Amino acid sequence: MLRRLSAAEAAVGGLLLALIFVLTLLQAAQRYLPGGGWVWTGELAQFGLVWLTFAMAGHLAARDGHVTLKVVDTVAGPRVLRLVGIFANLTVAVVCLNLAYEAYALVTDGSQQTSPALDMPLGWLYVIPLAGLLLTTVRSVVAVFLPEPETDDGPAVHAPAVHGAAPDAGPAEHEEP
Repeated sequence: MLRRLSAAEAAVGGLLLALIFVLTLLQAAQRYLPGGGWVWTGELAQFGLVWLTFAMAGHLAARDGHVTLKVVDTVAGPRVLRLVGIFANLTVAVVCLNLAYEAYALVTDGSQQTSPALDMPLGWLYVIPLAGLLLTTVRSVVAVFLPEPETDDGPAVHAPAVHGAAPDAGPAEHEEP
């Protein structure tokens, strides 16, 4: 189920990235065309960037793909790393759950505000962030119990480097003596 979720998140992320790309190109092309431009292209591209950020948050959390400081990784043992990972994932889950609650309040607000160019109800803007925050919460809770980041082939296996082998060396260099 997590693999299907990852595939769906990656597909949504790819579609949103393509949307941003097309809208940005369209906006640039409008500068050279006679007549007025379509203001909504810039607004939708900005919304797309916000949606992309939240839609991919869970996917990146599951693959340990977020920008992180790896200072603890170089000085701590495996047990300390595991405790730090549990603490970090629980913190992310709590924060995302609180943000999801606020996003839900914005979605169900019933406000009549709309975006300036698209005339889109602003409650709609927060639907994808709400889903992304809930998925990131789920991924963080799963990571507490299943700490290995996912790959396309399943959980990643981290083999320690032996005999000064480079970290990106193939499996043959990582064999135990």
